[in-house]
Amino acid sequence: MPPKSRLAKLRADLTKVYGDRVTRRDTMTRPDFISSGSLTLDYALGGGFALKRTHEIVGPEGMGKTTQTILAMVDAQKKFPDRGVAVIDMEQSFDFEWAALLGLDLDEDRFIHVYPDHSEDVSDQISMLLRDGLICLVTVDSVGGMESKAAFEKRAEDSAMGKNSQVISRMVKRVAGLCREQNAAVIFVNQYRADIGNPRGGQKSAGPSALKYNTTTKIKMSRTGEPTKKVSISDAVSKAPAELEVGRQIRAKVERNKLAPQGRVADYWFFNKASQKYGPVGIDRADEAITLGIATGAIKRLSTVSYEMPDGTTVKGGRPGVEAAIAERPELVEQVRLKALEAISADIKDDHEVTYDDAPDGVNTTTGEITEAAA
Repeated sequence: MPPKSRLAKLRADLTKVYGDRVTRRDTMTRPDFISSGSLTLDYALGGGFALKRTHEIVGPEGMGKTTQTILAMVDAQKKFPDRGVAVIDMEQSFDFEWAALLGLDLDEDRFIHVYPDHSEDVSDQISMLLRDGLICLVTVDSVGGMESKAAFEKRAEDSAMGKNSQVISRMVKRVAGLCREQNAAVIFVNQYRADIGNPRGGQKSAGPSALKYNTTTKIKMSRTGEPTKKVSISDAVSKAPAELEVGRQIRAKVERNKLAPQGRVADYWFFNKASQKYGPVGIDRADEAITLGIATGAIKRLSTVSYEMPDGTTVKGGRPGVEAAIAERPELVEQVRLKALEAISADIKDDHEVTYDDAPDGVNTTTGEITEAAA
C-alpha cells in the first residue's frame, strides 16, 4: 500500500475514535477576523481578532482595554447580524451608557451581560454562552479580578493559594476548544500585578501560565510620549488649570501572535469626549487611515505636498489636504484599510481544491469524513 494510502487509513482510524478533533484538510484555512475597532491595530494583528481563537489584552489601569473590547463587539454585531456578543463582568463595573455611546447595541437579542461571583462561575458561563453558537464574541473583564470559589466562600485567614490558577488553567483550555467548534472568539482582559516572587520587585500579568499557552494573541496597551489633547472648560472646581483631557495617544504592542508576525506596534488617538476642536468620541479613524495608508503604500506620496488616494484621485496640500479629503469622503477610510491588509496577506495562497482520491473504503473522497457504512 502506498504511503499516501496508509496515511489516509490512519486518518480514518483516528477520526473513528476522536471525531472532529482530527482536522480535515478542507478545514485547514485561515480564520475569519473581527475588527478591533482600530485600523492600525488590525494591521498589527494581521487582520483583527481571529475567530476560533482566544486573545488577551493586558495593560495598566485606564489604558482603554475594556473600551477596545467594546469596539470589537460593535464590529462583531455588524459582521454577524444573526449572532450576539457577551460580557462576563467580573469587576462589576461595565458602563452601559459608555458602551451605547461607542455604538454597541444593548438590545436583549444582540447583547448579554452577566455578573459572576467567582472563577468557577466564569468557566460555566463561558461554556453556556458558546455551546450553541449563538454568541460570536465573549469578553471576560477581567482575569485580574477573578478569585476562586474557595477564596470567595472562606474567611480571610483561610488559605486558598493556587486554587484560582487551577480553575483558570482548566477554563482557558476548555474555552479554546469551544471557540474552534463554534467559530467564536474570547477576549480576556488582564492587568499587571506586583511580582511577589521576584526579590527585585517588578510587575507581571495576572493569571496562570496556561493563559499565555492557550491564547493566540497578547496585546500590551500603554501610553505614548505624546502630550494629551485638552480643551478649556468654564466649570473648573479647583485652582488647577481650567482644562479637561479629552484625548490621548494609545500604544498597542502585539507581544504574541500565532497568526501573523509578532512585535508590531500600533499608535492611535482615542478621544473620550466629543469636542468641536477634536471631533466625536472614539478613535480618530481619519488620522489612522492616513498613517496606515502612507506606511503601506495604500496612499502614495507623489511629492512633498501631493498624494494619490486609493481610488486614484490626487490630493494636494500635504497631510492636512489628505485629512480634509477623508473628512469629505469617509468611505476612503475602509478603502485604505482593505489595501493595507492586502499588503500583509499577499503571501497567503488562495484556497485550492482538496480531494481524498486515495482514501480507503468507507471514507468520503471529498471531505475525508467517515461514512456510515465504515463507522
